[in-house]
Amino acid sequence: MSRFVQVLLPARLGTGYRWLLASSWTSNLGDGLAAAAGPLLVASLTGNAFLVSLAALLRWAPPMVFGLHAGVLSDRLNRRRIVMVADGSRAVVLAVLVLTMLTGRVSVTVALVALGLLSTAEVFADNTTATLAPMLVHRDDLAVANSRLQAGFITLNQLAGPPIGAALFAAGRAWPFVGEAVLVSAGVLLVSRLVLPAHGRDPQEAVPGWTRDLAEGVRWTVRHAAVRTLVLTILIFNVTFGA
Repeated sequence: MSRFVQVLLPARLGTGYRWLLASSWTSNLGDGLAAAAGPLLVASLTGNAFLVSLAALLRWAPPMVFGLHAGVLSDRLNRRRIVMVADGSRAVVLAVLVLTMLTGRVSVTVALVALGLLSTAEVFADNTTATLAPMLVHRDDLAVANSRLQAGFITLNQLAGPPIGAALFAAGRAWPFVGEAVLVSAGVLLVSRLVLPAHGRDPQEAVPGWTRDLAEGVRWTVRHAAVRTLVLTILIFNVTFGA
């Protein structure tokens, strides 16, 4: 067993990275539960196909709208704190949603607003989590570290989470959201154990405006051939995957 753990999580990656990975995997499983349960909840409240499709849209639209802003924010503030606030906010939203479900006061509007808030907070949590690995492991180990994070996302968020969430919804429509609330809260506790090195930006350095940072990032991507190709490839893949 210990040998398996060493292969999965080599000791050279450090304790900090293990806390990060545990937090990421835990939160991703919770996100996977909601991926199926969200549209199912709306479908149980209305027969309107547009509103049901809107529930699915609210999962994918926030990354397009807020992805760049989340990146700028992670360059300016304490990254560990961003993840904790984002995931903590999701736990609060989930608690309110579950409460409305248990009291019979949940509506389509409440469900859609909750799903939108959850997806938006997830963008900031996931984007910032991806920037923590380079702060915790040596550059030569980044491929290993990132592959473990991505494996958790694909396995737990995309593969295991949705069917588990659907099964829990069949048992009781509040259960997948209770499960996500517990898992996300656990993720907050795990990431709170991280001790990060200095951010790297001089506190006395003038901070450029958000618009300037966003524009600079877009220009850099357009001019960098390898990154530009990678972005376009991922975009095309996600469009076809979503279809």
